[in-house]
Amino acid sequence: MKSARLVSEIVILAARTSPITAAALARRLEVTERTVYRDLTDLSLIGVPVLTQSGPGGGISLLGDWSSPVSGLTRDEVDSVLVGSSAAGDLGLSAELASAREKILAETASAFSRHILVDGPDWFMAKEDPHALSTIVGALRSGRGLNIVYERQGRARPRTLIPLGLVVKAGRWYLAAQAPGGVPRTYRVARIRSAEPTYLRVTAPPQFRLGEYWEVSQEEFDRSMRTVMVRLRLPRTRADDLRRAVPGRLTEAALAGARVSGEDMEIELPMEPAEVAVSQLITVPDLTVVSPMHIRRGLRDQARAAAERNR
Repeated sequence: MKSARLVSEIVILAARTSPITAAALARRLEVTERTVYRDLTDLSLIGVPVLTQSGPGGGISLLGDWSSPVSGLTRDEVDSVLVGSSAAGDLGLSAELASAREKILAETASAFSRHILVDGPDWFMAKEDPHALSTIVGALRSGRGLNIVYERQGRARPRTLIPLGLVVKAGRWYLAAQAPGGVPRTYRVARIRSAEPTYLRVTAPPQFRLGEYWEVSQEEFDRSMRTVMVRLRLPRTRADDLRRAVPGRLTEAALAGARVSGEDMEIELPMEPAEVAVSQLITVPDLTVVSPMHIRRGLRDQARAAAERNR
């Protein structure tokens, strides 16, 4: 969230006695330098006296003896603000988030955040029980490894891991970790049946960046599932219907590369196998499957069956 990133930038700048470059700040926050400069403009607009100096020894700093309104926060309070309200609850930081909000609001004239509620999980999604989460957080904070028992496809197996970071997406927690000598992989925290920290201290690979890893892994997972290339023709006005039916970056990329003819567009869209593809496409009005024929026939048969049942 942008608000959490702005708080993080205030904390980083307030804690430094020398300027930090935009490149270094961008690496710390796992964003681009352009995003950092946009954030600096926003900080200036809310009254944070940010100073930028060019040349050798220059960088970004806070002007004079300005005191950050979040300087009195405890470590857990800072963490609760940075991860946001939805994640803070699962991490057992609800009380810390509440006290941090009161401290921040006591030092600022803005109470706009009182009018905002962030509800992270999707509609109708059953809440998971990530009972191993606190153990994982402890291992990440102390720089220790983890011995876990992980269940997948009905089988539970022990694993020894170097924890690299946690991601919460739509209310579900994921652990990025790697076996010693292995490569980073993603583990769903709700599937971790038990977790114990090891006595050995571990360090993440120096080139590992959680944001970059998650972005790449999401795309790779999407591609691994969507192995059937489907050619579709639909009115341009139905693009949003397709986005709702088949969400994801691959859909956005396909729409961006669409061949447009008049009011219609034609796209090549990677999709999951026939049963899933048909169940998604049948919800998109005015759509035509050009190829492959087994998807086209499946959509036709599904539509006929629905019409027959609802005569």
